[in-house]
Amino acid sequence: MDLIATAVIIILLLSTITITGNLRSAARTAERTERKLDMVIKHLGVEGPAAEGLPPETVAEIDRCIWSDRRVEAIKLYREATGHGLVEAKQWVDRRAESS
Repeated sequence: MDLIATAVIIILLLSTITITGNLRSAARTAERTERKLDMVIKHLGVEGPAAEGLPPETVAEIDRCIWSDRRVEAIKLYREATGHGLVEAKQWVDRRAESS
């Protein structure tokens, strides 16, 4: 019985270590991809409607949502960052999408 319990614990630990490593690797890959995308955006000079008062990280995340065809999420991020209403946020995101 003790041998089985020990084996189960070892398997759980190894699984946890593997999953944690995979998550960290995926996070690093996502960060590298986002940095590269930001450099491409900057190089191409892609600009949408003015983003006064929005932190650059928020604008970058909104842009990623737009380019990933996740406009609802982009609208939600814009509303959370600005406090604007749904209609104004949708219009802003639509204008930004059209300009890219």
